[in-house]
Amino acid sequence: MSALLPGWLNEKLGLRWHGDGSWNEVEMSGALYAADGAIWMASVGGVHIEVRLDWEPNMAAVGESVAAVEVSVFPSVTGEMFSGIQLYMVNDSSLRCVWKPHLAPLDGMVIGDKMFRSPAIVFEDETTMAALIPDLDVIQQHRIFPHMMDYSVQDNTLMYGLCEYTETGHVYHWMTPQSRILTEPLVFRFYLAEWGKGDGQRPKDFRAVERFLWDRFGSERMPVSDALGNEEDSLAALEPYANHAYEWALDRWKDVTWQQFTLENGTEAGGVVFIVRAKQKPGLGSEEEWREPKSLWNQAWFCGLRTAYGYGWWGRQQGRADWVDKAELALNFALSAPQMDGLFPGYYQAGEGNRWETGSWFMSGPRRPAGHEEHVHLLDSSWTCWWLLKWYRDVNKDERIFPFVTRYVERLLKLQKEDGSFPAWVRPDGSGTSPFLTESPESSVHVMLLCLLNQVVQEAADSRYIAAAESAARFVVDRIVPEGRWEDFETYWSCSKQWDGKLYGELDARSGLYNQCNFGIYWTAEALKDLYVATGNPEWLDYGEQVLAEASLYQQIWQPPYFPVPTIGGFGVMTSDDEWNDARQSLFALTYWDYYRLTGNESYRARALWAMKASFYMMYCPENAAVKEIYERVHPHFDERDYGFHMENFNHHDGTPVDGLGEFTIFDWGCGAAAASLAEFRMKVSVTR
Repeated sequence: MSALLPGWLNEKLGLRWHGDGSWNEVEMSGALYAADGAIWMASVGGVHIEVRLDWEPNMAAVGESVAAVEVSVFPSVTGEMFSGIQLYMVNDSSLRCVWKPHLAPLDGMVIGDKMFRSPAIVFEDETTMAALIPDLDVIQQHRIFPHMMDYSVQDNTLMYGLCEYTETGHVYHWMTPQSRILTEPLVFRFYLAEWGKGDGQRPKDFRAVERFLWDRFGSERMPVSDALGNEEDSLAALEPYANHAYEWALDRWKDVTWQQFTLENGTEAGGVVFIVRAKQKPGLGSEEEWREPKSLWNQAWFCGLRTAYGYGWWGRQQGRADWVDKAELALNFALSAPQMDGLFPGYYQAGEGNRWETGSWFMSGPRRPAGHEEHVHLLDSSWTCWWLLKWYRDVNKDERIFPFVTRYVERLLKLQKEDGSFPAWVRPDGSGTSPFLTESPESSVHVMLLCLLNQVVQEAADSRYIAAAESAARFVVDRIVPEGRWEDFETYWSCSKQWDGKLYGELDARSGLYNQCNFGIYWTAEALKDLYVATGNPEWLDYGEQVLAEASLYQQIWQPPYFPVPTIGGFGVMTSDDEWNDARQSLFALTYWDYYRLTGNESYRARALWAMKASFYMMYCPENAAVKEIYERVHPHFDERDYGFHMENFNHHDGTPVDGLGEFTIFDWGCGAAAASLAEFRMKVSVTR
């Protein structure tokens, strides 16, 4: 059999059948040889099983060799009981697993097809990259039982099969076989693809895998011309969603969402409150029933300044002076954060009686390790300053912005370590630095800031900015990218928390991989692209495209039949969570567009436009008929006054969702964020015309 399987898999091809409460080995007959493949046979009771492997003709455009493996299960005419099947292969080669879309830390856990966005299990050594890639066409057309796959370094076994599974924790997939009478054939299919690596090809360069997925599945499902038209028409078609967003937050729900007050220093400030529940709809009597402390944020996710950039732009476009005025109040709020030798807080919480006037600044928001209440999260600070500079560049050169940002950058440069990296959390008085995320992709955000500052100041640019940015970028591409160590604050200190099977800085026992979140991938792709623009060094752009290929493995390139909401173009989050249509897709949309403008790669163009479109999928409004129906089933009090309410993602396992839909919205990480990206996207397109 070894001559029939790809070279990195040994001659052991096995089959397991679930019956009588356990998984049992099934003996397969010898392969029936064919010119370009093989067939194996097996029987279990009255069930006939056929395993077929077919080598495809030379596919130089997508891989050096591609084999399609198809498993068919045929019941007798009277029907049979079925609860699960696994086809497995053993990898005893030098190739090691370098990518899985989801982790399965415990025996009995698998990668369920609810994690099949751009699915692949990838292996590599110095000369070869290989991957198992599910056939999404078969799942979309013939899914009778859930599909699953996994690979474990503990026994080097690569598996694909069919079985019911249950989402557990936050979030993993646990096999829970359930017997059903099988009256029609079952089919599952996957590809085994293999590519030779060129001289000097770097580890974890997934561009070949990304191209295979795009050419085979993504390109026909995410066309630019058929579904979206040209860029200007595509983006103009999304304008009604932005109107819903702002009319909801700044008009119809403003008595709950819009917060305006005078800070202790006498500054008039404002912003859209952090989190709002569906039950807080004005007029129902629950307006003050907050899910979390009443607060305003300028943080990496929940950035009031970013969304104000958006409603300020839309306000000017539509003659809404009241929106523009509110945006200026949000700018006031950001610039009122008290600086301590340049560092500043990004979180303000209402005080006694939920009154803003008795509120307080906190150094960083609650998404942090325990005992870090007095630490500033540099990620949040650089992100805020990045948006301040974009305001300075695109909106108006408010004289307060540049001194605020440069004071911060001076302190930031002092905090850079010899290896180019930056710490994550520091105490402003210099008395302590957090032991967490001392080596992380959060350093990439500081590269973004330094590059933009260098661009904004132009003739007065300081040579230290790009030098520090290149040093930080070199650290990330040398130390983070090759290890796939995309650990950031969200990976461990958000809703998907640490437990014995998921610990900061430790490899997952069954995969040998780090837990990862794609926020760090986003910052790094942005940083490398910006550094290329600043320096003209093509190495940075090449690294950027490598990182962007890994980001693409999180993009949803198809419409699963088991999700009742549109999904194509949207994004997931991390390898220990299974949300779809997450709000970060509105950031990725702009990144892909910039890479398209720099490279001319049409797939980036399509990915950008579809990610932008997907950013509004979860909005309650008449344009989203299927989603609107779910909202009204889950929240029967909703009507046209609530158009614009926007859950941050779909299938979020925090204990509150019904039919995959939650009970809250976050303007700064939902519709407000999406509308801000749409504004910036439209500016980018108009500039390049």
